[in-house]
Amino acid sequence: MKQVIAVVNLKGGVGKTTTAVNLAACWGESGKKVLLIDMDPQGSASLSVGIENSGNELRDALQNIVALPVVPTNVPGMDLVPAGPELATARQVFTDGPGDEVFTSCLRQTPGDWDCIVIDCPPSLDVLTMSALMASHDVLVPVEASFLGLNGLKQMAATIDSVKSRNADLDMKAIIPCRAHPRRRIHWEIMDRLGEMFPGKVSPIIHENVSLAEAPGRGKPVILSSRISRGSDDYRLASLWLSDRLCMEDREEPDLSPGSSFQPFDQAISL
Repeated sequence: MKQVIAVVNLKGGVGKTTTAVNLAACWGESGKKVLLIDMDPQGSASLSVGIENSGNELRDALQNIVALPVVPTNVPGMDLVPAGPELATARQVFTDGPGDEVFTSCLRQTPGDWDCIVIDCPPSLDVLTMSALMASHDVLVPVEASFLGLNGLKQMAATIDSVKSRNADLDMKAIIPCRAHPRRRIHWEIMDRLGEMFPGKVSPIIHENVSLAEAPGRGKPVILSSRISRGSDDYRLASLWLSDRLCMEDREEPDLSPGSSFQPFDQAISL
């Protein structure tokens, strides 16, 4: 199976879906082929790339243990398994069936030439989240850069350790600080705490930024809705940092020249 990456946090409102969608888009932009799987019945990842879905197809695939429903998107390099409210009823499938290995079986049957698979998990420790962790190799944990955002990290780490007893390949590869405010002193206190708790695993920060808030309403990742913005800059930098730590091999090197689609925000605003 291709490299499978779960983006998960048990707390909502921390930038989890924003991170899953925009990392997948940045990897697609760099030349990778990416499958984004929306495992949240709210369907936020699907809406963020302009696709509204009931969730029936994904629910049926889980119920019948067949290939996942993959659809193309308008995001370069990205395909999607969409979700919606009806996915919530899939929880009964796992309860009555062979448990949280159903999703792994469906994923193995899904044909596609992807370099990596990114799963946007629900913001709760339910069977959908556990199923995603059982199918994954790597875990990325977006966390709000606040003291309240730190509270659930120990529980998240304990959850991952417990899943390792059944999925030995699972590894928490990175903590991604989101909604960050570097001009506030408390931000650096939080970053110090994160560095102490997870040495070497804290990614470049994602600033609080209006472009990230506006992008889902436009049905596009931020690198398409606001190509030159702090949000685009942050996720491109985070995706490059993560590519190295996830041992991804680029199909082609991203063009970082001044005329390319990647321009550091500070440089771009001076043009």
